[in-house]
Amino acid sequence: MRNKWILLKKVEQNLAFFALSKGVAFLAPIFFLKFVTLEEYGVVEFSYAFGSVTAVVASLGLAGAYPYFILKREEHEKRQAFLFYGVPVLILSVVVCLLRWCGVFQVQVSMILLFTLIFALQRIYSAMLKSEGKGYLGVLVDGGYYFILTAAILIVWPLHLTNAVSLLEGMMQVYLLALGVFYLWQFLQVRTKSVRAIIHEDCGEILRFSVHLIISGIVIYWLTSSARIYIKYFLGYEQVGVYSLYYRFAGISVIIYLFLYIAFFQKLYMAESRKMDLYYLAVMGLVLGGCLACFLFAPLLSRFFFGGTNVENIRLFLLLILQMPLWVGISLCEGVVSRENMVRQMNIRIGALVLIFPVVLFLIRHYLSLELFALVNGIFFALAFGSQMLLLRRKGIVLRKCAWFASALLIGLVVVYYIGC
Repeated sequence: MRNKWILLKKVEQNLAFFALSKGVAFLAPIFFLKFVTLEEYGVVEFSYAFGSVTAVVASLGLAGAYPYFILKREEHEKRQAFLFYGVPVLILSVVVCLLRWCGVFQVQVSMILLFTLIFALQRIYSAMLKSEGKGYLGVLVDGGYYFILTAAILIVWPLHLTNAVSLLEGMMQVYLLALGVFYLWQFLQVRTKSVRAIIHEDCGEILRFSVHLIISGIVIYWLTSSARIYIKYFLGYEQVGVYSLYYRFAGISVIIYLFLYIAFFQKLYMAESRKMDLYYLAVMGLVLGGCLACFLFAPLLSRFFFGGTNVENIRLFLLLILQMPLWVGISLCEGVVSRENMVRQMNIRIGALVLIFPVVLFLIRHYLSLELFALVNGIFFALAFGSQMLLLRRKGIVLRKCAWFASALLIGLVVVYYIGC
C-alpha cells in the first residue's frame, strides 16, 4: 500500500509540469506551420534536426555522464564541473550572436548553431535535475525551446507579422544567452575549487568516460533524428515540411515516453533483467497505443493544415507510428548499455548501420518517396534495437518480450507499406 502511495505521489508531482511542457512541445511546432510557408517550415525543422545531432558533440556526453558519476559513483562534488561547462558556452554564444548580427552567415547556419547550443545546455541541466529526483523541473528545461516557439507564435498571431522565422531566431538568441548566464550563476553558487583545479582534477576524468558517450550519442541521434536531413538532401525542403508535420503528429509517442522516463528514471535505469523486460514492453506498448489513438484524428489534422487529405499522407502517418515504439526501445536500451559499460561495442554495431543507411538511400534514390523512406528508416530502427538487445544478452539482460514486440512492429511496417502501394 505504501509503495502505491509513493507511486501515486510521484505521478502527481510530475503530471502538471509534464502536461504543460510536453503539451507545448507537441502543439507549438504544428501550429507554427500556420504562420510560415511549407519551405520555411522545412528550413526550421531541418535546422532543428541538424542541431539535435550536433548538440550531442557540443554537450561532450555530459548528460549521460552525470547520472554515472552522481548516482552510481556518488561523487557529488563533481557537480560543479558539469556546471562549469556553461561558462565557455556562454562566451561562444556571444560570439555566434555577434557574427550573425554582423551578417557573417545566413539564417540557416545561425539556426543550426542556436539549436546546437540551446539543446546542449538544456540536455545537460535536465539530466542533472532528473538525477537529483527533480524530474518535474527537468521536463520544463527539456521544453525550453518550445516555450520560446510558443511565445513567437503568440506575438506573430495577433500582429499578423510575416517574418515569423526572423522573430523566432531573435528570441532564440536571447534565450541562449539567458541559459549561459544561468549556468554561470549556478556555477558560482556551488564552486569550491579553482577553475584550474576543476579542469585538471574533474574535467579530465569526466571526459575520459564521456568520450564514448559522445560517439554513441552521435550514432544514436544520427540514426533516430537524421530523417529530415536526408529528406532535405534527396527530396527538398517542402518534403521536409510534410514529413516533419506528420512526425510531429506522431510526437505523442515522445510525450508518453518522456513522461514515463522522467517520472521513473531511477527505476528504469537500475532495473534488473526480468523487470526491465516488462517495464520496457509496457512503455513501448503505451507509446504505440497513444500513437494509434492520435491516428484517428489524422484526417482532421491533415485537412486543417493541408486543406485536404489523401491515402498517401495517412499511410505515411501510420508508418511513422509503427516505428515510434522502436525509437523508444533504442532510447531505453542506450541508458542500460551505458550503465553496463558496453558503449563502445554498441557504437560499432549501430555505427555500421548509420554508415549503411545513406548508401541504401542513394541506391534507391530514383524510387524514393516519403513513404519508402519511412519504411527503410523503420527497418533500420528495428535492426539497431535488435543489435542492442543482443549486446545486453551478454550481460545476462534478456529482453525476450521486447524482441517479439519489435518483430511484430517490423512486420506491420512492411504490411502497411505494401498494402498502400
